[in-house]
Amino acid sequence: MEIHLADLNYTATKFEVKRAFADVLHKSPFFNPNEHKARPVNFEIEFRDPDTGKSVPSTGPGSLPNNGTAVLILPYRGLGDQFFRWATRPGNRVSVQGRKLWLKISDKRPPRRLLEVLHKTPYIDPTAQEERGSRLERIRRLDVALDAIQFGVYFQCPDDPPGANRRFSNEYEIRREDTVSGRLCLDYNHKLLRIEMGNSVTDYTANHIVIDLANIKKTGYGGPNAARETYVCFELSYPPRFERQQMYRAYSGNKEKDKKGFRERLPSLDDAHECVGPFAFQLRLVLNTDNQHARRNVKHLCEEAGIRPPGKVDIDVDCCGFFLPETMGAVGAWIQHFQWPVAFQLDALLRNGLLHTGDLYDLRDDIEALHGADHEFAGDVLRHFSEKLISKQRSVTVVECFKTTLAEDRKTAESLSEGEDTELPLKTGTLKCYHAKVTPTKVLLQGPFETQSNRVVRKYHDYRENFMRVEFREETGMPLRWPKEVSGRLLIEQRFGHVLKKGLTIAGRLFRFLGYSNSGLREHTAWFMADFEHPHEGLVTPDKIRGDLGDFSKVNAIPSKYAARIAQAFSATDPSVRITRNQWDDDMEDLGTEPYWHTDGQGTISPGLRDKIWDVLVKAQPNKASLTLKPSAFQIRFLGFKGVVVVDETLEGVYMRLRPTMNKFKAHDEEEAEIEIAKAFVFPGTARLCRPLVMVLEDLGVRTDAFLRLQDRAKADVVTASDSIAKTCVLLKKHSLGNSYGLRWILQHLEGAGMQMPREKSKERTTIDNDFILRLVKYAQTHILREIKHEARIPIPDAHQLVGVVDEGPAYVNRGYKDVFCLKEGQIFACVQDPDGGEPQYVKGQVSISRNPHIHPGDVQRVHAIGKPPDDKLCFFRNLRNVVVMPSVGDRSLASCLAGGDVDGDEFLVIKDPTLLPTGCVEPASYVGVEPRRLDRPSTVDDICNFFVEYMQSDVVGLAADVHIKIADQSKDGTFDEDCMKLAQLCSQAVDYPKNGVPVDRERMPTPRISINPDWKKTEDADPRPSDYYESTRALGVLFRNFQIKPVQPPSNGEPDAPPPPRDPPLSDAISRTLRPGVERHLAHYYNADDDVDALAPLFRHYAEELRYLCLTHALSERGGVRLSEEEVAVGTILATCADSRWRKSRMHDMRLQASELVRRIKRAGLRVPAGEDAGRDELAGALRRAWLAWDYGVRNQAVFGARSFSLIALGVVCEMLERLAELEAPKESKEEKPKSG
Repeated sequence: MEIHLADLNYTATKFEVKRAFADVLHKSPFFNPNEHKARPVNFEIEFRDPDTGKSVPSTGPGSLPNNGTAVLILPYRGLGDQFFRWATRPGNRVSVQGRKLWLKISDKRPPRRLLEVLHKTPYIDPTAQEERGSRLERIRRLDVALDAIQFGVYFQCPDDPPGANRRFSNEYEIRREDTVSGRLCLDYNHKLLRIEMGNSVTDYTANHIVIDLANIKKTGYGGPNAARETYVCFELSYPPRFERQQMYRAYSGNKEKDKKGFRERLPSLDDAHECVGPFAFQLRLVLNTDNQHARRNVKHLCEEAGIRPPGKVDIDVDCCGFFLPETMGAVGAWIQHFQWPVAFQLDALLRNGLLHTGDLYDLRDDIEALHGADHEFAGDVLRHFSEKLISKQRSVTVVECFKTTLAEDRKTAESLSEGEDTELPLKTGTLKCYHAKVTPTKVLLQGPFETQSNRVVRKYHDYRENFMRVEFREETGMPLRWPKEVSGRLLIEQRFGHVLKKGLTIAGRLFRFLGYSNSGLREHTAWFMADFEHPHEGLVTPDKIRGDLGDFSKVNAIPSKYAARIAQAFSATDPSVRITRNQWDDDMEDLGTEPYWHTDGQGTISPGLRDKIWDVLVKAQPNKASLTLKPSAFQIRFLGFKGVVVVDETLEGVYMRLRPTMNKFKAHDEEEAEIEIAKAFVFPGTARLCRPLVMVLEDLGVRTDAFLRLQDRAKADVVTASDSIAKTCVLLKKHSLGNSYGLRWILQHLEGAGMQMPREKSKERTTIDNDFILRLVKYAQTHILREIKHEARIPIPDAHQLVGVVDEGPAYVNRGYKDVFCLKEGQIFACVQDPDGGEPQYVKGQVSISRNPHIHPGDVQRVHAIGKPPDDKLCFFRNLRNVVVMPSVGDRSLASCLAGGDVDGDEFLVIKDPTLLPTGCVEPASYVGVEPRRLDRPSTVDDICNFFVEYMQSDVVGLAADVHIKIADQSKDGTFDEDCMKLAQLCSQAVDYPKNGVPVDRERMPTPRISINPDWKKTEDADPRPSDYYESTRALGVLFRNFQIKPVQPPSNGEPDAPPPPRDPPLSDAISRTLRPGVERHLAHYYNADDDVDALAPLFRHYAEELRYLCLTHALSERGGVRLSEEEVAVGTILATCADSRWRKSRMHDMRLQASELVRRIKRAGLRVPAGEDAGRDELAGALRRAWLAWDYGVRNQAVFGARSFSLIALGVVCEMLERLAELEAPKESKEEKPKSG
């Protein structure tokens, strides 16, 4: 509805008018904030051209905003009539600048598109829009023309005095005579600087250099110099991006289409730049001499951008030619002569931008001498050297830094070699692997890191240096992503496609594409390998390995499915037991009908086989030995089979039964094979809400108050967790934090020894006074609170996250069993039990069941949990624990109704809480897959690489989910909005894309109706601007604003940021005093000799070096010097802001894996902790003595980086040894009753 407004002051702006009407329309009687899903009405104010009737920015005479009139547009007639009646009553008025407005109802209907937008989208405060418009106008007026654009590196000559300014080596220059070389401008909306190049008269296309504001470390200006140049220098953390667009592009008339893909991402500016770009990406811009205000405008651009304006600097310019092709060729040939561990690290120093070729020549003699003595040691020295280079002071030269690193590492190695030689037990589930990160311009090298192994690399474990993990990433290290106006097709095909098809040469060794796992494809990560000679198999190549995996003839005309079948062999798994052909069959009949098989992906195993598998897993992970419950199900890979196997108590001996739906390809040798374990489902998962689920449940009738109650309870649980050790341990266990360093087990032992948290105040107990441990608890609390606030990951007390399996009861009936109890349609069974010794808890009554990604309202269904099954009937699932059993009767499987799931490892959320149950149910989506894309010939490895390239361009799962939840927040219809329904369908197609090869057409994807984001997305932005967000009225917005988190600020470089505290007498702290009786009983002394404590220094230095490297290489940002803090590693979290939560979780997973392995090495090889259960008293006492010394050393040196977590490792060993020694002394019967220590 339109209402004409008159009698406006000519000076009144649209924003003032809009605020005046908001003051009326967003109060009673037009708005009731207490209604379910209530939100202020959205409306529009337009100034219209009197001749055309079209909306224009201003209509007033001269530069005045209006001509005295405007139009109020409301989304529906009823509200308009109600408002007009209110406005015409005596005493009611709408005033702008103190003048009452005259109102008249229009007989004209507003544009349909505008009405739809107003009806579905939220109201946005005009004040932020007004401020943004003013800023953009100021930015538009700033002009910075450039005479030259220079790419290079900052360096210091060896003979420069300490503290001298760095020089700039100009390695590549853009300088035009026919026009300015470029113009520097600020793209405020995208938070970047853009250098636009090209002659608008003679050039058909224009290249752009794009610099993220977050990429700028420092700026400085200088000049005029001897060449009469005034310049601005930018020091960047990583290379800028390069784009190209047509100088004058054609428009189709479709605004949405014209906004997409008109810029093309480039790997380099030209062939000459391609050679130096990976190494020389620092920028020096020579300002145009004809523009007197250029330097001032640069300063204003920086101020508007929110970055520090450039200060005065004096930087000399040279053309050193560090990266000329002939120079790089000579250095590359030199690197190839070294053994692989050294060659890799030398190439890494160059490629990672830590050294230039001149630096390597300066180090040449030292490196050759070191390599000749011990190449394995030399590789470690160079790896530590890379970390030292990042943090070194500018006054320290490269050669001095190298010699210091070498001296420290040599001292550590010599000291460690003097001790007893303890061989570290081989860990078969992981391997040390080198990593390469391919970005649009560079190849970054890291490692070797501990990496989860798979079938292939386990087979060739002795040749593991020939395998490499290759990731395809943005320059920032983040997953590939670009705005809608940029097309990445050319970049991906030319840059990444070339690497996939032609390989990657690292230190003279050619690595070629081998394969990827399904999760690796989603993360744009693949396995590469270099050919090698095997004594029995001859030359091993990627083609040979793929060919040995099995027969793929049934699917090799479908590149995506062919690659997905190969991917099974590269899934991260743990080895378990081998079985022979007479111990398994694959003819178990599937239940249900295609395409909705009930048993899709499910097989069974005997209890005996389950026990054998669990014994192998426990041997590899001794901390699980104390569990009283064994898994009821495993996710497996076996020959060409994949899926879940569930314990079937009717099977005898050692036996496994598999189904046709599990068979993906035929392996060559099926006489004997290993069962590989992808996951053992022994623990029930912690049930949590998430953003999409909150959105769906709210649309299904769950009230915001229910979510708030849960959030308040969860927050209280977190905040009060530090009230006692018991509560802290519960929190750490629930959220799987501190496991790498055994924090929970340490606290449990300290509690048993008579200690308490500071808030407990018991006079009979000793209070923990270790600042580091208390800080770790604070970090854990912050991590959890951030998940609760930022991701709506709110724990649900009366709910469970469980792997899905189906009832084999009907199969029992088919096999002739009588009196079988079977689940009916609409029923489920779940029995949850804590493997640490809890009692079984049967879920009974009305529950909801759902599965990620919770996009369609039908992804949440109400079902009946039956509780404990009857005792008088045969029941397949009677003794199954920590799984959810679904029926295997009916036309459609329950799993397929829940986001298109199945039972090959999918996990489901079962909620019993009545306040979270939907008030109504929605028909589930069909989730029927599309026909796969086929070739008219067998696929080749190039076809697989082409699919990988296409996937990187077309992977829109994350994008579709993100757009879906934004539209649901903006639309009054929520997830029932037609665009959300369309996105739910497209998201399902995107999930199936890796298997069927049919990508989602981005052109078909709906877009949000307004460009700014709901306020709950601020967490993904390191520098949120008020004008970029609106206040969401949905439950997610209310939850986000419900509480604030006081941030824990980690030291910016992970080093201690405070002066060393006054040193207390050794072992005078509360923990040491508490443990004193046990230590004295077993060691016959308490205090340690200073010389004995100092003897632990080499082990500590080794640990600290590895920890520094871990902190550096697992930070989210590629910015130099950014690293994780010691506390983050010990807790297992990353607190930095990140726009991609999936990326953060992946980095956290990798970091935890490295930390666990580092702790294992220190415990087993350093402190020589006995791994076996049959260790004698002398072995245990010896480990106790070494750990007690290490604890003493760490506490004495707590101001040194790494000492605090080193002491935590030692404390864990002290506690473990005291418990094991106490068990040896206990009577046999009491030992049998006591559970084993974790």
